[in-house]
Amino acid sequence: MAMTPAERSRPGRKWLGSGIRVEEPFWAAAVVLVFLLGLSVLARSTLVVTQTMASDGSDSTLVFVLPLTGCVLGLVIVVGLLIAFGQHPRTRSDVASVSFTVMKALMFLAGIILFLGGALQIIKTTGFVEQIAVALLALFYTATPLCLHFISR
Repeated sequence: MAMTPAERSRPGRKWLGSGIRVEEPFWAAAVVLVFLLGLSVLARSTLVVTQTMASDGSDSTLVFVLPLTGCVLGLVIVVGLLIAFGQHPRTRSDVASVSFTVMKALMFLAGIILFLGGALQIIKTTGFVEQIAVALLALFYTATPLCLHFISR
């Protein structure tokens, strides 16, 4: 019996995101800051949209469209970066993995802060729609990193 050598495995590819080298620490930090900005824009514009919806409706459409655009933009940034970093965990660089972990941690902390802030808002007199929006944002910000963490294991 002749022994044949095993096939050489392909080396792991570096993970690149949208044309920039994410494995460099500067770009990884920049991506994390953009993610944090997306979290902030999503939370603020969602609360403004719910306040506008809960009002009597005498506001102009521009007052409603601008926050709605911010809400969609924040959602695209947050979900887009989570999907982009969540793909191919074995082939991405160590710096990209650290960035993904930092983004999940920031999102989880933002969910805890929104939850505690929402609990304090219930004590004040706020509208029911605003309370639901804060609760849904807190659930989204808290549950998404936990799900991503347990799915990757």
